[in-house]
Amino acid sequence: MTASQRGDNHDHAPPSPGHGWHELAHQWDQRYSASPQVFRAEPDHTLVELVGALPAGRAVDLGAGEGRNSLWLASRGWNTTAVDASGVALQRLEANALAQGLHVSTLVADLVPYLEAAVSRGEHFGLVVMAYVHPGPEQRPGLLSAAASAVAPGGHLFVVGHHLSSLGKAGPPDPDRLYVEDDVRDALTGLELLRLDRRGGVSDVEDHGTDLVVWAQRPVGRLTGPPGR
Repeated sequence: MTASQRGDNHDHAPPSPGHGWHELAHQWDQRYSASPQVFRAEPDHTLVELVGALPAGRAVDLGAGEGRNSLWLASRGWNTTAVDASGVALQRLEANALAQGLHVSTLVADLVPYLEAAVSRGEHFGLVVMAYVHPGPEQRPGLLSAAASAVAPGGHLFVVGHHLSSLGKAGPPDPDRLYVEDDVRDALTGLELLRLDRRGGVSDVEDHGTDLVVWAQRPVGRLTGPPGR
């Protein structure tokens, strides 16, 4: 989901009732339909670095798009669910998974309601991934909190997005949609923050600009919401 400056209009923005989720999904379907490949095919290199040594478990890729991270996780043995607003993007993911002999479960859904419903059913994940999802400031705390709540005890949350210092270089042209450290710190209740820093170089589309990287873990024995499984 996303794009005016991922170099373009990159929003991967979870919809609010005022924006209309179906309208957003339609816009993303049109964007993906207009190009055979919208974003990079390679997995996020920091995700590979951090997750490569972890034992495989259950993962969810939020705003998965064409599935570059989901496909890599599946290739490493993770039981992976990819969630996105765009059915077109997820169909592309499914085709690539089939061609590579991989299995990724896909779901067209609004991210926050999906996460809230999963947690209410007692479902939690050993890994929650959210790469280049750029909601507005009214939505960001709720999305980050919902993502954190879905992390199982001992599990991890990985978030990467364009930092505010990238304004005009990469990412959304709206500064309110860019990440800053304090926004993240305040939203990850119940998780231990293992890494919160900036990186330069390769993002989802452009090689310039600065990203904010978040790596956090829920301590074993600590859980919010219904017991996980």
